[in-house]
Amino acid sequence: MSWLHAVAVLALAGCAESVSPPDVGDYTSWHRIETMGPVPGHGDSYRLIYVNDVARMRGTSEKDAVLVKEVRDNVNGAPGDLRVIEIMRKIRAGTDPKDEGGWLFTAAMSAGGSETHQDFCWSRCHVQAPFAGAWFDYTQ
Repeated sequence: MSWLHAVAVLALAGCAESVSPPDVGDYTSWHRIETMGPVPGHGDSYRLIYVNDVARMRGTSEKDAVLVKEVRDNVNGAPGDLRVIEIMRKIRAGTDPKDEGGWLFTAAMSAGGSETHQDFCWSRCHVQAPFAGAWFDYTQ
């Protein structure tokens, strides 16, 4: 287990509350974007970001937009072992920063696994993101 994976496990266990949001199903069939390299919160990682049709067609400020990010080890520019799955569900339209921009941020250690709410994702990172809490414009 890498030290970043260990940190992710501790973060999930220590700073989060368990939640039961709607299942995202087979998100791997959604549009996928791959990115890699060092970023705050994930270190030097390989990230597979899956975007549902709402986020892709209407944008990330729309209710029911969902982004699923598999954070993996970066193995010489290729995806390695899974560190964590982070899920952003837009539960309210708009971009008001007072309620995490309308997003529910959760994390799981495996696909379909139990999820915990991650309140620091908004306050430490996504509040600064240019696309309604997201770092990319996922629309076509």
